[in-house]
Amino acid sequence: MRAMILAAGKGSRLKEITNDTPKPLVKVAGKPVIERTLSQLAVLGIKEIIINVWYLGDQLIDAIGNGERFGVTIKWSREERLMNTGGGVRQALSLLGDAPFLAVNGDILWDLDLAPILDHFDSQRMDALLGLIPNPDGFKGDFTLTSSGALERTAGAFTYSGIQILSPSALQPFPIEPFSLNSFYDKALLTKRLHGSVLDGRWTDMGTPQRLEMAHREWV
Repeated sequence: MRAMILAAGKGSRLKEITNDTPKPLVKVAGKPVIERTLSQLAVLGIKEIIINVWYLGDQLIDAIGNGERFGVTIKWSREERLMNTGGGVRQALSLLGDAPFLAVNGDILWDLDLAPILDHFDSQRMDALLGLIPNPDGFKGDFTLTSSGALERTAGAFTYSGIQILSPSALQPFPIEPFSLNSFYDKALLTKRLHGSVLDGRWTDMGTPQRLEMAHREWV
């Protein structure tokens, strides 16, 4: 299985921290967030990784390179304009191939058991399988998980982790232009093809100054 790391965003909520540093290169406890993700993907045996870049993209490419020092092979998907989450993934499909792939947000710290999504994606029933976590403090929840595993978009007990399996064939009809993956989810929700599985382990979002400070304390 291939993986994609979403790393194109500006990280504007981190204010001056990302004025001259792309968010995935922000260090938590002395180590850039994206390096942690690359190492974890390598441990999982995922060796082909696509990363999209826009904001300060050259800096990110120079820092990470071809992935050799992480034991993986990296291909870069450059965006001439910010394509948002959905558009960024859609543009990268030519690099990702035809098989379902893992997509990981570039601004999370995680030590999660991904088996519930890696082992249970069913392209006959699913367009996307989202990794969910029990709501952390301060989170209201993104979805309700039904008995069948399908998701409903109501505030519930679970927060989307930023880690998911996606079907390329389900994304292919979308145009290569900026759009949010939420539009893709909304379409899948209509046919009950948006599913979720609960993941066990540690997880922290570092997208705001407050949560970044929390990450420094938790991920030493």
